[in-house]
Amino acid sequence: MRLLEAIVAANNAAAGRPLRLDVRAYASSLPLAALTCIDPRLNRLFPGSLGLGDEEFVWLRNAGNVITSPTSSTVRSLAMSIYLKEGKEIAVIGHTDCAMAKVGVNDLLDRMQAHGISRPTLPIPDLHEFFGLFSSEKSNVLKAVGFLRASPVIPHGTPIHGLLIDSATGRLAWVINGYEAGGTPLETHGAPEELGHMANYTVGPVKSLGIHVEPLAGDRPKPPETPPPLPPPIGPPKARPATSPEKWRSTKKPST
Repeated sequence: MRLLEAIVAANNAAAGRPLRLDVRAYASSLPLAALTCIDPRLNRLFPGSLGLGDEEFVWLRNAGNVITSPTSSTVRSLAMSIYLKEGKEIAVIGHTDCAMAKVGVNDLLDRMQAHGISRPTLPIPDLHEFFGLFSSEKSNVLKAVGFLRASPVIPHGTPIHGLLIDSATGRLAWVINGYEAGGTPLETHGAPEELGHMANYTVGPVKSLGIHVEPLAGDRPKPPETPPPLPPPIGPPKARPATSPEKWRSTKKPST
């Protein structure tokens, strides 16, 4: 049994009781980097519902545990949790009864208007996309996992999991097991378009989204261009013909 499988099994067996996982067998898979929502109800659930200590858990949060592209700011932070904090696995953990799944654009505009912000003042063409609104917590987790799997800054082979946690009880449920999801197609709207602009990244193992991206391929040096032909050499200026002494004497007026 691997780390997240052990976490989910222990969490379900605890049935809401305090959980502390014996992580000695999973030291090589820790710390775990997790993305969750900002809902205050989650404050009491993490990292205890995972059975992890603070030193074994890198916690990132945003409204709705949303990822909007393979190169978004949230993906950057998750990548840095690997490079700077030695994170070994990633879990996107949505939660039940998420407010982000209940708000629509019109409702959001009414709330913004109450704070003095009107739609004509916003230079944002698509508010739904900008705020990452969604209608299904499960689909939102799948979308986030898909973007992470398509990201060129997340090392290939990093297990990326999707889970849902019950906001009331702390019970975890699988959305997608990252150990077994290598070939599972994920519907991730926008990933091909986003990555299509990254010309310096090459084809690679991410195939479930209809694209191929080599993680961390980096910028490839461009082949040297053929230099333009050199202009013809410019020779020294032609010397003026010297005036002969006889001619000089013949044209010089006699002095008086």
